Amino acid sequence: MPDHLHGVLLFDKNEPMGPLLPYENRFGPQRHNLASVLRGFKSGVTTFARIQGLAFGWQARYHDRIVRSDEELERIRNYILTNPSRWEKEWDNGEGLYR
Repeated sequence: MPDHLHGVLLFDKNEPMGPLLPYENRFGPQRHNLASVLRGFKSGVTTFARIQGLAFGWQARYHDRIVRSDEELERIRNYILTNPSRWEKEWDNGEGLYR
């Protein structure tokens, strides 16, 4: 997509075996969460763009979704695959609603 991207991330976290001790961190390291992963990705892309002298900026937010079934994953994959054809229609809609 010329102005945005879609992706599916898999977080395969190991579940603790048995009860946690009272002093254990129940949330785990923060480098293993969506916000941290996206922050690192955006930082890397921004650094690359600056080095290459590209005019580039990020949208201030992102939309996330937890995929809970194989059927939902298939719908999301289909949406991602067909998104470019919808974007092309929106780009030239004659009313300038999207650009």
